[in-house]
Amino acid sequence: MLNKTIYYIIIILFVSNNFSVFAQTYPEVILPGTEKIIQNETDTLWVLKDSQLKKAIIAAKQLIIEEQINDELKKKISLMTDKDLVKDSLVVDLKKDRDFYENNWKTCSKDIDILIRKNQRQILFTRLSLGGVVLAFIAGILIK
Repeated sequence: MLNKTIYYIIIILFVSNNFSVFAQTYPEVILPGTEKIIQNETDTLWVLKDSQLKKAIIAAKQLIIEEQINDELKKKISLMTDKDLVKDSLVVDLKKDRDFYENNWKTCSKDIDILIRKNQRQILFTRLSLGGVVLAFIAGILIK
């Protein structure tokens, strides 16, 4: 039993070592004039010149920078959205206040118009009464 277990362990170690031998590690530099056999089951081979590689590296670095800028802009958009929500709520409150004061203004204007009419009527009655007193005085002098 112990011997079988040892044999199984040795076979497993041997097979796992063979898989690691076949595993490819990247990046791998293949110099001009050399050959390399690649298993195409899981890997894709890209053949690039040095200038293309440099452009790809520069593009990757620019992509990282652009992603950072993109993250910052998303944060700014979020901040601006929050500010807009605050300002929108302020606008709603200010509109309520404006409506309140406009209604009070209209009510006061109506009250003032009513008071002006009452005042004009009072002035008319006062003048009529003064005219009546003068007429009564004149009538009293003429009748005596």
